[in-house]
Amino acid sequence: MKFVAGDVIQLKSGGPEMTVIEFDAATGWVSCSWFVGSELKTASFPVEAVGECKLFVDGAY
Repeated sequence: MKFVAGDVIQLKSGGPEMTVIEFDAATGWVSCSWFVGSELKTASFPVEAVGECKLFVDGAY
C-alpha cells in the first residue's frame, strides 16, 4: 500500500488517528504524527503495520 503526506492512517492493531508525514517506498516505512492531548508525537512504522483510518474508510468524515 502506498501513502502520501496528509493521509490519515491507523495501526492495524488500533490506536489513534495519525497523519502521514512521509512515506519511503524504498524502505517501506511510514513516518507519521498525532496528538496526545496537546503533545505532538511522531514515529515511523513499517507499511505492513498500518492501514487507512477506519473512520475515514467507513465514511464518517
